[in-house]
Amino acid sequence: MTRSEARELLHSLSPYHYIRSLGFTPYEWQEAVLRSPHKRKVINGARQAGKSTIISAKPCHIARHYPASVSLIVAATEQQAFYDMEKVKEFIALDPDYPKIERDSDRLVTLANGSWIMVVPATEKAARGPSAPRLIMLDEASRIEDIVYKSGIIPMLTDNQDCELISISTPNGKRGFFFESFGNPKWERYEVRSPWDVIDIEFRLEPSLPEPEYRQQRADKGIKGFYSPRHRNREEQEFNLGEMGPLMYRQEYGVKFVEPEDQVFSYDDIERLMNSTAEGINLDGIGEAEPLTF
Repeated sequence: MTRSEARELLHSLSPYHYIRSLGFTPYEWQEAVLRSPHKRKVINGARQAGKSTIISAKPCHIARHYPASVSLIVAATEQQAFYDMEKVKEFIALDPDYPKIERDSDRLVTLANGSWIMVVPATEKAARGPSAPRLIMLDEASRIEDIVYKSGIIPMLTDNQDCELISISTPNGKRGFFFESFGNPKWERYEVRSPWDVIDIEFRLEPSLPEPEYRQQRADKGIKGFYSPRHRNREEQEFNLGEMGPLMYRQEYGVKFVEPEDQVFSYDDIERLMNSTAEGINLDGIGEAEPLTF
């Protein structure tokens, strides 16, 4: 085997080494995702943490190195779908040896080696398109409706053991398949967050746990935890906190599955109430109308 053949083999087996060859230096969390062979990944990542690199690099790697493969990106909105395809094309342009593009549109790129890269908005009909894709990426998955995931995406995994499914997003409350997946140990789970915690009373930030301690804490729960390198500037993050408020900052940068501000009962309160019958509390009659008296 020649040196060039060995390099091509390495790049085909390792998305990490492939994007390194194009001049990228991945963040540590990106490297972990790109090196992992796990077929089910859920990435709970802060805004601007570098998620778009994964979204563009993975399908471009698959399409180049696995001829006649289909890579599907499902985006939460039409605008996000357009943006994702633009990022894919920018990535392709970095590789001078990339297979020739034979068809180029806002939704589909087909290559001379028979591979397809498709980007579709998150509707049940659109997500039902391809059969037996090798890669499915759900961009801003917490904003994708459950019906799209359960009726459109899951059936594509049937008898398709080679398919890799990556769900990537910031949180959007304690509901939906993204929230459920992040609590499911069958998925390989990643958390990429700001290294700051919100102090409500003083409306400011303080450093979170030391990174080794934080990682161990998350590892104890089966989660690969990372502090985002792009969120270490305290002054910048305190400005964001002031503009967004504590609840939104915790969601968008602290990647917490927070409750809506106007929700009277929290998710945990409701869950405790539903489980309270097991503790001997009789809930019969709750919610029934009182008889009218005059």
